[in-house]
Amino acid sequence: MVKRLKRCSGNLPETILDYDDILSEILVRVPARILLRFKCVSKHWLSFISDPQFCHLHTLRYPNPSISAVFSNLSRDIGFIPFNFDHDRATSTGSGAPSCNPLNFLQNLCHDNIKIIQSCNGLFLCHPELVPPSSIRSSDVRRVYTPLYHYVLNPTTNQFTKLVPPAATAATTAEPRIMGCALAFDPSRSPHYKVVFLWYADEPSPWGWCSHHRIEIYSSETKSWRLLDSSFETQAQIPYKDGVYCNGALHWVGLCCEMAYFHLEEQRVGLVDGLPRFEEKWGDRDFRYFMKSVDGHLHLIDIYSPCYTTFEVLEMRSDYSGWFVKYNVDLDPFYTAYPRIPLLVVLFLAKGENEEGSSSLLLYGPGKVFFYNLKSNTVKSIDLTPQAGVDEYFRGRVGSHNYPYMETLACV
Repeated sequence: MVKRLKRCSGNLPETILDYDDILSEILVRVPARILLRFKCVSKHWLSFISDPQFCHLHTLRYPNPSISAVFSNLSRDIGFIPFNFDHDRATSTGSGAPSCNPLNFLQNLCHDNIKIIQSCNGLFLCHPELVPPSSIRSSDVRRVYTPLYHYVLNPTTNQFTKLVPPAATAATTAEPRIMGCALAFDPSRSPHYKVVFLWYADEPSPWGWCSHHRIEIYSSETKSWRLLDSSFETQAQIPYKDGVYCNGALHWVGLCCEMAYFHLEEQRVGLVDGLPRFEEKWGDRDFRYFMKSVDGHLHLIDIYSPCYTTFEVLEMRSDYSGWFVKYNVDLDPFYTAYPRIPLLVVLFLAKGENEEGSSSLLLYGPGKVFFYNLKSNTVKSIDLTPQAGVDEYFRGRVGSHNYPYMETLACV
């Protein structure tokens, strides 16, 4: 015999409060993308899951979500590679990954093609790709067509914020002075993010460089901008376009592996010496990958011609004393087993599945993702689900730069 539940005799506001507390304890344990589906349960669930306070709580609960997709840098190009890390599956459907390119909605709203310039723990930093008029000389394109406004985008929630640095805008006369920007977001430290804009303190030279730059920082916590009092010397050999955030600092790598960094809390600028270059040994560098691994280390991979199948994975020491060779990669046995596979594209470094498991280098080839074990030098592969409009062997799914994507409810 089923007992009839008694009507709650407590105070109604207390009952609602208890219900929300219990609901929070349950929903905070649910992955981000599944939570978005739960918004359809009721208006109350929609309001609850959308509340910034709950989003912050959920972000802190999942500070290191697994990577569920990799995106190329242009929304008009090939979209993305969805996958999971179950090596035994025959396909990689990426059940938690998005089913379409999340940049498309932003492109439709802004009527511009959107270019990714950085991804950081689930958030993307983007700007419109501006096409210069034919009257602009090629040497002046970099100076004139650096956009003033940028977007911080959360592809999981389809939310974005448009940023225009006020001090950099005021300093702009005939030409924009922004030389680079970078996103700093670490959910294990804070649910909030910062965006650092670097702009020329003086009028740039004809080739787009000046000796000093200013730093202007946007904080999502305060929704405000801050201009640092002093200017900092710019390293001519370091392009400040592709920043990598790691352990509280932003990093930019130079032509000969020298590295500039800016520590946000300490407001400290530093420089790490590079490596000597031996032309007779290395030849011409054709590919470079500068990234942060999931275990919080900076890595650099340079691939030189004519030998594309063997290369080194460098790691930066935690005290910034320099680079050292972490892994040696030899893909010759792989190409013997897969003779028809063209040159592979490096996606990112994945941590081992257990404490004894070594890291894997994830590589992309037509229709497949390969897991190269950096300790045993063995390779496993998963097949990608066919993607409409993509010819895997003609142009594939990757571009010149590729960015990992993690699911997060972080507010932008």
